[in-house]
Amino acid sequence: MSKIILFNSPSRSNVYLSTNVKVAAPSYPSLTLATLAGALSSKHGVRIVDLEFSADPVKTLLDEIKSYGPDFIGASASTPDYLTVRDIMRKVKDVAPSIITIVGGVHVTTLSDDAANEACFDIVVVGEGDKTLPEILSAASPYGIPGTLYKDASSGRIVRAPKRQLIRDINELPCPDWGLFELKRYRNSRISSRKNPVGLMETSRGCAFQCNFCNKLTFGSAYRPKNPKRVVDEMEHMLKCGFREIHIIDDSFTQDMGRAKDVCREILRRGLKFPWVALSGLRVDLVDLEFFRLAKRAGCWMSGFGIESGDQEVLDRMSKGITLSQVERAVALAKKAGIETFGFFILGLLGETEVSMRRTIDFAKRLPLDIAKFDICIPYPGTPYYNILKAAGRIKSENWSKYVCHQTEESLFNHHNLSWGTIESFYKKSFMEFYLRPSYILRRFFRSLRKGDILNDIRHFLGSKW
Repeated sequence: MSKIILFNSPSRSNVYLSTNVKVAAPSYPSLTLATLAGALSSKHGVRIVDLEFSADPVKTLLDEIKSYGPDFIGASASTPDYLTVRDIMRKVKDVAPSIITIVGGVHVTTLSDDAANEACFDIVVVGEGDKTLPEILSAASPYGIPGTLYKDASSGRIVRAPKRQLIRDINELPCPDWGLFELKRYRNSRISSRKNPVGLMETSRGCAFQCNFCNKLTFGSAYRPKNPKRVVDEMEHMLKCGFREIHIIDDSFTQDMGRAKDVCREILRRGLKFPWVALSGLRVDLVDLEFFRLAKRAGCWMSGFGIESGDQEVLDRMSKGITLSQVERAVALAKKAGIETFGFFILGLLGETEVSMRRTIDFAKRLPLDIAKFDICIPYPGTPYYNILKAAGRIKSENWSKYVCHQTEESLFNHHNLSWGTIESFYKKSFMEFYLRPSYILRRFFRSLRKGDILNDIRHFLGSKW
């Protein structure tokens, strides 16, 4: 049996708390680490260390290493927290060079050679790690496992092991191991939750659609769902572990609408009573009134929609595959079923102009949305948008810690039509115009009065960075 520490990097401050969306900053235990732990804990010793709660993350991790004595240290890195993960791993190697360090995640899957060239990473996991990580820990030698890269000790050459295929049937995966977290430490605001703690859940992997700001290198385009029984089994497991609310974060929850409806029916059949949110994965062209009514009866209180733009030409250029009329219809259907609505919008997309950004803000204001979130379109590595800008020499910075869709202080790229200052101006304007409308304030007041959220809303308003 091997022992491993999986750590979650302290990225919440960089990604949320120092930005204008800090009042709604999410606080979830890591689904990625829980899922990996679930695949490991039956045969290996696993400890999860969430450095978000530490005033001195490096010291906290080194103390855990000293007390636990792991053979391996592992972490998953998105683009904004990659440099933080790297710097922490360097400290680990300085103090405990014999421990084998493993890194995975979307950023290193995309830029795997860059990660493999870092002396602090012994093994780089490319793609899904659910089967790769257990094989690393169980093998006589952890090097050369399919789906990994490592640097040859004698030659210094990067060795790329055979590619690992996507997991065909994700129903076979164990449930995430939530018992390794102190769940009571995680608290989400009332903007996005009803009860704490809130847990994230995936009910499928892969998305067949090809939006040009999306990275498909980890989960691919093949839609791989969990069946309704497995989904609700996992929900029951989460509730028994101590979660009081569940947020589904699939890329495409309703890609198979029949399955999504059956999930709702299974929740109702079992008589489960808990609030949940379809936070992502609801395409406006893949919903209907029957789904929303079933979801409402099954406990869904809010649905999120990836609307992105209020300009049809921009939607077409980014290969979104939806129409503005479909957006209007989907939001109206959700409201008709009594479900609150959350619209996600992006500014600075490929082909964007001042006119199109103006249309997006105006479109958002016309929709009966309860919440709207506006982001700057950051060209993350591995996306078609990044590749287009990189080929044109328009990427200005690869300071990955600044690749945050809420930050505006650093100009990351030269847009084809817009200055960074113009994008920043519309970004700030979008929040002010949406939330400071008298009609919205009045509607929100009566909604909050009904739900007892007046004090929370006042606190959120005062805490916002306008």
